[in-house]
Amino acid sequence: MSFDLSIPGSDLEYYTASYLGETYIPVLEQEDVSLKFKTRLGYGDGVGDSQGLPFLKNFFAGGIRTVRGYTYNSLGPTDSNGEQIGGNVLITGTAALHFPMPGVKETDQARLSLFGDAGQVYADNAELGDLRYSAGLALAWMTPIGPLSFTYASALNSKSTDETEGFQFSIGSTF
Repeated sequence: MSFDLSIPGSDLEYYTASYLGETYIPVLEQEDVSLKFKTRLGYGDGVGDSQGLPFLKNFFAGGIRTVRGYTYNSLGPTDSNGEQIGGNVLITGTAALHFPMPGVKETDQARLSLFGDAGQVYADNAELGDLRYSAGLALAWMTPIGPLSFTYASALNSKSTDETEGFQFSIGSTF
């Protein structure tokens, strides 16, 4: 859990609170199969005369680290031009079944997972009916240059205004 508070008396007074919870549950220990559950929640607002969060403190979601199948930071409120502006409420969650990649003896070098993601960013009021969902297959591969992640996800309930992306790739961190 983290809490961020601006300096009292500054031109922009605000606070944000974030929670990240993640757990792994062994399913078949001898086969290195596990379930992963991950939740990230965030809320922020202006304090005193400040109305809302400064833009750079807004929450964003969508992409390989939050809701796969949707483009990076594409979920949530937009401005009059359709550009993403983020919001002050964040909800994301993941459930995944991790298992070794067939044919790879070093199970810590490459793993596959089947996953389901959910999430959304809101301006003020969270409407759980607006959550976006995706499901797919992911590969995490530890290479000499660092971790590589490849995912293929299907956006399950995208709206016509949502930006979706089936294949996603990341260097430097795993999902």
